[in-house]
Amino acid sequence: MNKALLIDPFDVSIKEVTVDGFEDIQKHIGCDCFTCVRGEALKDNVIYCDDEGLINGTSRAVEFVESVYPSPLAGKILILGDDGCGGDKDVTLSRDEVKALVKGIRELIPN
Repeated sequence: MNKALLIDPFDVSIKEVTVDGFEDIQKHIGCDCFTCVRGEALKDNVIYCDDEGLINGTSRAVEFVESVYPSPLAGKILILGDDGCGGDKDVTLSRDEVKALVKGIRELIPN
């Protein structure tokens, strides 16, 4: 199990959670198909987000600073550490560091 941070744009929170594999990632972000985002500011961490968040009716997105990702990411966001070999490890960013990377929460216009 690995320690991760979950950004929830619906209750506007950043929570520490534990993750144990692929299914746990899906469960935490609430999707079947997810994608990974890497950014300079994330250091050795990876963002997992709903790959279909903009087309499945998700109503909120997280906006990050440009050095993380230039566009809003729809739905819940999970941040995990990257072990450099294709696996996960404990997140190395603190809640305060993640909070500093978030510009805000954006309401999305429904399709």
